[in-house]
Amino acid sequence: MTGLPYAPAALTDVQRDYVIQVLSAAFATDRLSMEQLDERLSAVYRARSLGELEVLLADPAETNRSLADQASINRVAADPVVPARGAALAIMGGFDRSGSWIVPRHLRVVAVMGGGQLDLREAKLGAGTTEIEILTFWGGVDILVPTGVRVEVTGMAVMGGFSVRGAQATEDPNAPVLRISGLAVMAGVDVKHKGRDKHSEKRYLQALERAQKLRLRSGG
Repeated sequence: MTGLPYAPAALTDVQRDYVIQVLSAAFATDRLSMEQLDERLSAVYRARSLGELEVLLADPAETNRSLADQASINRVAADPVVPARGAALAIMGGFDRSGSWIVPRHLRVVAVMGGGQLDLREAKLGAGTTEIEILTFWGGVDILVPTGVRVEVTGMAVMGGFSVRGAQATEDPNAPVLRISGLAVMAGVDVKHKGRDKHSEKRYLQALERAQKLRLRSGG
C-alpha cells in the first residue's frame, strides 16, 4: 500500500523515519490533528512489524487510502510513462515549466542570453536517477525542487556558478535522485528546495521536533 522498504527481520530506522516524514507532511497540510499526530508518532516507536507501521499511514478521512499517496515525498512516476528525453530552450527569451508534469529521464536545457525556470514541486520523476543537463551563456536557470528529492550537482561554471539552497538530506532509499550537470558561462544555475509555504513548513518542523522528543523518550 505504501512502498515502504521491505525488511525480512527487525524494523530499521529508515522505515520508521519514512513513516515519520509522511505523518509530519500530513500534519503540515492539516490532514492530521495534533492529537492524531501524537498518537501515531508514539505508535511508530512501539511498532515491531512492517504491518504495524503501514496501519499508521491510513488516511483518517478515507481509511482505504494511505497518507503516503498524497505526501510530498511520494512523487515517483511509473517507468512506462516517463519520457526518455526532453528539452527546454531559451535564446534571448525565456521558458517556464511548472504545474503537474512528468520530467523526462534526461532533460537537456539551453539558455543563451535568456533564462528559464523548472518548477518540480508538482512534477513526478522516474524511479532512480533523473538527469538535467544545462548549458547557459549570459543567462540563468532556476530549478525549484520539492522536499524528498535527493539532489546531486556536478556542473562547471566560468564567471558564473551552480548553487543549491535549502537542501534537506533524505535517507529514504526510494527517494528519486535529481542529477544536475552542465556548463554555465557568465551565467548561473540556482537550485532551490521549496516544498511548503511558511505555515505548512512550520507545522512540518513542529511535527519532526515532536517525533525527535518521542524518540529520545523511547530510547531509540
